[in-house]
Amino acid sequence: QRQPPVQLKRRQAKRMQREGEVLRYWVKASIACLTPGVFTAEASEMTVASRGVIAASASIRPSLKHIAQRIRDADDRGANKIFAPVMQMVEGVLKKLFFSTYEAKQGDNLRSSCIKFLEIVCLCCSGKPQDSSSRRKEHTPDDFSLKDLPAGHPIITREALESIADYAFSTLRGLTVLGGQVKIDRNLLSDMLVGEATGLPTAPVLSILKPAALAYLEIESNLPFSDGDNALDINIDRASLEYDFFLSQKSYALTVNAIAVLAVNRPLFFKSGAVCLSRRCADPPLYIEQDEGTYNNSNNLSKSAVLAVRSHVKSSCLTLLRNALSVQTKSSAILHKVLAEKYNMKIQADKALGMAETTVKLKTAGRAARNQAKIHYEWDTSAADERTSKRKRETDDALAKMRTAKVARGLGNGIQLPTSTVDAIELVIENMKNIPSKRPSDTAISASKKKTPFTLDILIDAIMTNGASLIQEEGRWYSRDGGSAWSTPSLENEGERKYELNANLLDSGKSTEAEKKKKMFDSQCQTAASEALGRIIVNSLSSRNTELSEFANSVAARLCWTLKGVPPAESLNPAQDMVLDSIKSSKTRIKDENKLAAMDKLATSFPLVTSCLSLSSTPAISYGMGTSIANATSSLSNAIINEAYAQDVCHDKNGETDQEIVQKYETSLDIFISSVVHASERSNDKPSDAERKSVATNTTNSMQHELGILPYLSSSALTLVSGMCDLDDITKKAAEVSRKNSQQTIAASAALNAARQAAEKRANIALLVIRDACFQRSNPQSRKGAIRIAVALAAGQANASISCEEKALKLVINMLYPRSQTIADDVVEAATAELKTVANFAQGNYNKIQKANREVKEKEGETSHKSPLSPDSEEEKAAMDKARKPIILYMALCIRRPNLIKTLFELSSIEKADVLSKTVKQNMSKLARATGTKHGASDVALMVAETTTRKETPLLLSFLETLAPVGEKNMVSDDFIEACYKIQEMKAEGGRKNPGFLIPVIFAIKREDLVPKLPEFVVADGDVFKAALVKMAERLGRQALLFRDEPIEEEPSLKGMTHCEQLVFLHKLEFEAAGVKQKEYLDAIKMCLDNEEIFNDQVVLSALDHMSGVFLTGTESLPLAFMRTCILVCAKHESLHNWICHTLLPRLVDGKLYEESRLWAGWMRCAKMLENHADTGVSSKEAIDKLPPEQLAMYKARYGS
Repeated sequence: QRQPPVQLKRRQAKRMQREGEVLRYWVKASIACLTPGVFTAEASEMTVASRGVIAASASIRPSLKHIAQRIRDADDRGANKIFAPVMQMVEGVLKKLFFSTYEAKQGDNLRSSCIKFLEIVCLCCSGKPQDSSSRRKEHTPDDFSLKDLPAGHPIITREALESIADYAFSTLRGLTVLGGQVKIDRNLLSDMLVGEATGLPTAPVLSILKPAALAYLEIESNLPFSDGDNALDINIDRASLEYDFFLSQKSYALTVNAIAVLAVNRPLFFKSGAVCLSRRCADPPLYIEQDEGTYNNSNNLSKSAVLAVRSHVKSSCLTLLRNALSVQTKSSAILHKVLAEKYNMKIQADKALGMAETTVKLKTAGRAARNQAKIHYEWDTSAADERTSKRKRETDDALAKMRTAKVARGLGNGIQLPTSTVDAIELVIENMKNIPSKRPSDTAISASKKKTPFTLDILIDAIMTNGASLIQEEGRWYSRDGGSAWSTPSLENEGERKYELNANLLDSGKSTEAEKKKKMFDSQCQTAASEALGRIIVNSLSSRNTELSEFANSVAARLCWTLKGVPPAESLNPAQDMVLDSIKSSKTRIKDENKLAAMDKLATSFPLVTSCLSLSSTPAISYGMGTSIANATSSLSNAIINEAYAQDVCHDKNGETDQEIVQKYETSLDIFISSVVHASERSNDKPSDAERKSVATNTTNSMQHELGILPYLSSSALTLVSGMCDLDDITKKAAEVSRKNSQQTIAASAALNAARQAAEKRANIALLVIRDACFQRSNPQSRKGAIRIAVALAAGQANASISCEEKALKLVINMLYPRSQTIADDVVEAATAELKTVANFAQGNYNKIQKANREVKEKEGETSHKSPLSPDSEEEKAAMDKARKPIILYMALCIRRPNLIKTLFELSSIEKADVLSKTVKQNMSKLARATGTKHGASDVALMVAETTTRKETPLLLSFLETLAPVGEKNMVSDDFIEACYKIQEMKAEGGRKNPGFLIPVIFAIKREDLVPKLPEFVVADGDVFKAALVKMAERLGRQALLFRDEPIEEEPSLKGMTHCEQLVFLHKLEFEAAGVKQKEYLDAIKMCLDNEEIFNDQVVLSALDHMSGVFLTGTESLPLAFMRTCILVCAKHESLHNWICHTLLPRLVDGKLYEESRLWAGWMRCAKMLENHADTGVSSKEAIDKLPPEQLAMYKARYGS
């Protein structure tokens, strides 16, 4: 019989727990064997340590698989409890490998086991190839690689395990190339151990592997480059090296085999492994022949051992060359070279290389080439048909023997009984005579049993079934409903957990007849009580008498709380299943673990209470048939919740506490609301089910009335109610179906739209429930919790749809805030808390967002033009979307309380909250216009400026900029201009005013007042200067080329400055009198000329034309920087060369510019720049010839004829 989903998940959780404990004991046993000091004799010590290494090799893969499953189940604590001992085990094995000093044969056996363990560590801590075949996966079901480890754990990360694999593989390469471990500096090792003391479980492992790997990498750095022509010319002075230990023949073979296995199974290591084996092949271990036919070498290897190592390395190189990865990683050249040149194996090397190249080509070849390769393969392996048929016959014989053995055993694992019970009984009776008195001995069966591998799954099954799974092949019936045989005191115990057999299981064999009768009597009493309660409930629901129904509900409520531990009747089983599913669904919304534990405990201790609470959410019994919901003053669920409230009050007065359930009222209320919310979710999941829709509608309609007459509503209950506002799934389904135009989807679309409308009505009721809770007066804490939830919905921080968030925003701003001063203060407090949460979120994701922004800017380059307030990356866009709604909510409150703008600016200006600041600036126009319209732009500006600090200046400037156009016909009032002047005076630092405060209104300031302000903008920052120039001419786009004259000289009225006027007044600026340095003055003019988008050819021409024309009339003299500007214009604006040569320069000669020495020097230089452009048709020769003789002679004397 199939187990219910809840029981199945509990069983899986219990199985996972047992598996974790078995693995932890297994790993700790290995650690105990690896700990020094087990025996005083070194031989015995090494023997025990070898067992520990073997246990570590066998347990590391299932342990890592278990850790990955724990992380996948979001059980970080359980993963840490296994991961820390595993890293201790790895540390113990590495210490035995590198720190052991015992040189006997037992020590070599231990070293060989440690090297094999190091290979397993590399395989587990590195990633598999992407194109691994399914056949290999089937042959290695227990294999573990880095990609099997899910992300999300703060400590157990892929990066940490990758570093272990890298250093381990480098260590293996060093052992292969050098034939042993180069001596590790003990001082360096102690420094590593101290430096890696980070508290992470992987730190001790890295502190051992790192020095061992670096000892070889230091030698490798002096070797030739692996891709060079001299890659095999390695000259290692082995005599000068000090070794901690040398490899024997066995350990050497395991090391070479580890390099080859890692190279083939982990493509990341292929090239490094190929280069390593090639270098060892080119520089193999040597033996020295001594007198009397003896041999010796530095590694203590015999002649046969040296020859065996050479052969092994050579064959490994040939195997790697035959692999397709040798071509893909470009390591085939060095493998082919070493085999062809050093060992005269060019023919074998060519064949292997050809096979590898063919395999690589077939991966991208066409169908014809692949078919041809397949035909060739079949023809080449056709000789194996005879062997295949022979194996098939052997398999058939084995199957026949197995069936014969099963028949001899009678009823056992091999017989499949018929479905019909009658036929099964007849078959059993018919075979009774075939069952022998004792089981016959069968060598084949015993042999097969011995071949059955004992895995971790078999061990866990044995624990879960109390050993029943071990005898399943003995021809007996057994139950796999295990786990009930074992019990543990607490699943959250930090110390060693103790497991013991269930007391009921042990007492079952000892119980007497009287005890059995007593248990049967108790069970029958419980069944009778639950059935009687079920009849009372049915009668109360179907009664037409209101008073009788209320009395029955009160009796049922008291009985539910009295009958503790009594299971519900069969008619209430659907309601109990609904409770369990509702509790599971509510765990995603309630974060308080104590609340969740109380709900689980209530469902276990008082199943009658929970089933009656969710009765209205199930169609098992027609709820409320004879009673109108609107007129019902007390329903069954209401009576149960009120009874719980009465019991809590009684316990509080008497000082009593129920150890089973704390706060029965809040827990039962949570379960009732969770069942209503889950009924709504079930209706949304299956919109075509009319029954689910009817149940959800009825329960939701009655919920507002029933909750309205309860003493108070807890925060957790209101949080569950807010879950009904999540309509995204049903909205998406309706939108997807509506896009399809087929006739078959018309009915489905209609059903989904009806379901969506019903869900929206239920969401509206949920908002009404929250509104009623916000207006509650008797319990301030409950009211604050309700307001906090309403604000969270309005701020978009709850899982609600957009339409519900908009309704919640209207509820908070238009209904809650104006209700009373107390509620308004609570709303502001909750909104401030939401804003702080968003600020903390922005700070926590600052580095991630900045990194993403840099990557996007590097891809787009400098050519992209974006608004400074638009998000640069997807990460920043997501963060700004998360912050937008809380900010809009808070801005809506700022409109009603302008003093809250100070809090908004403070939280938006904290360090590393750039996302929040940018979002505030994006929506600043809404705040500024609304507050300016309601409270007056100048008054609000002064009030905000008084409360802000220097850190909040950027936000203040943004606020003033968006506040400036607020007025009649978007014109800035004189009061606001005066307010900006006051703000500039107010924010002055050290006597220096910030001209940035005038930029928002600079276009509305009279021109005669702007001219004295130009020095302040010239001295200011470059960005401020540029922004001021743009803002001055913001509303003068059509007059950009004009220098305007005042209509009435005595009454100046022109406002702002055109771009032409800006250049003219900048040139006329008396910088010395204004306290401006000459360099700053000239840089300001050059900055304007560099901005060719604004100060284009026409603007520059009009400005130069105006200044030269006024000079020609004799009204004003030329500015000092005029000719410098002309020279810069000649270099930047080639289109103005003709006008300069034929108009400007002759005009300046007519105005006798040569009378001023500095201007005359600039004129000559400008004329010289354009004199040699005669080939283009533009030349200043005409202007030069127009000079008076004396000046012409001076020009020729300086620049030649």
